[in-house]
Amino acid sequence: MCQNVCDDFWMIGWVVNGTNKSVRDTYAPAAVINALKRLGWVIPAGEQDAHELLNVILTTLDEETQKIGRKAGCLSDALGMNELDDIDIDEDKDIVTRGGGDSLGSVMSLNELCRPMSASWRGGALRRNRWISRSCRALQMSGPPPQPVSHPFTGTLTSQLRCTECGHKSAVRYDKFESLSLALPSGAGDLGWGRHKLHQLLTNFVTPEVVQDVQCEGCNKTRDPEGPPILSRQIKILNFGKLPVCLCIHISRNTWQPGGMSKRQDYVQFPMRLSMSAYTFLQAHYQRKLPNMQYTSTSEGGSPLSSSTPLCWTGSSLSDMANEFRNVYQLAAVVVHTGDAHSGHFVTYRRGCHNSRWYYTSDVEIREVSIDEVLQSTAYMLFYEKTAAMGCAFQ
Repeated sequence: MCQNVCDDFWMIGWVVNGTNKSVRDTYAPAAVINALKRLGWVIPAGEQDAHELLNVILTTLDEETQKIGRKAGCLSDALGMNELDDIDIDEDKDIVTRGGGDSLGSVMSLNELCRPMSASWRGGALRRNRWISRSCRALQMSGPPPQPVSHPFTGTLTSQLRCTECGHKSAVRYDKFESLSLALPSGAGDLGWGRHKLHQLLTNFVTPEVVQDVQCEGCNKTRDPEGPPILSRQIKILNFGKLPVCLCIHISRNTWQPGGMSKRQDYVQFPMRLSMSAYTFLQAHYQRKLPNMQYTSTSEGGSPLSSSTPLCWTGSSLSDMANEFRNVYQLAAVVVHTGDAHSGHFVTYRRGCHNSRWYYTSDVEIREVSIDEVLQSTAYMLFYEKTAAMGCAFQ
């Protein structure tokens, strides 16, 4: 069972969504801050950054959810059930194989290992391996181990290096992320009043970059062993491997100037619906298949969606369209910072239970607002939710 922070957020969700009928008065979620302090987080009473607080909360939620269903010292913590079929079993090491001599031979599967042993297995081998049979049978009866629980903000980024000399590609690396920090382009925007579109920031984020002086595995296959390693120029390719259910985009606005740190006031145009397909590892080719692309709206800075949808699809086109819509997000909230780089205030625009209604929330005021006011705000953080309904149409 989750501890403290998870329970407190569960309560806050009831209050914010109006599902807890017992709470009618003003509710202050101070219990979350108190729970974080009890867990060792140092949170001063002064002004704090909303993005930093989000990282603290997500880290704590991740630590607490990983404790669900976990037993200390359990074999399943170190070895998944699906890995038991791949165990190398050697009689000389108190582990059973079908083969003999120096060769491992064919490895017994979990089902075979847990069956009663035949009479051909004699003496010490039977006694030595009886505990394996009992252990595997107990694991089968108890079922598969609980899978690690991840919160809805968890996603993965993929990165890969490609050599410009020999074309060798490195293994794909996967890194977890919980929020995405996007940098504002340099240039006129440094003065504080540039205008950008969200899809441009996302495109800049995944744009391949050149990495110099990398020891290439492909180039060094034919080099003289006595000579120095060959260094080459490589292209680093970054994409999204697994998209989270809830996508948090942080727009980094602080910048260093000769006079110190300042805050950029650039306006970033963002859409109500955002497609992330063009930025994923497995679907980067999708834009090449549909050359005629339009934005979700002439007034929104969204990722391109197809300009037209065919009445019927066959084969790969149906799969492509299903994948495209499976990666569509709907705007859920916008966090705005008012003030400069050293002080200010945070307010939030939040979509209500009815999708057509939006609310402005601050320490002193809650009021219903128009969608136009939301889209015209200078966003510091954007929260998007994956639209499952779009993908269900293609299941």
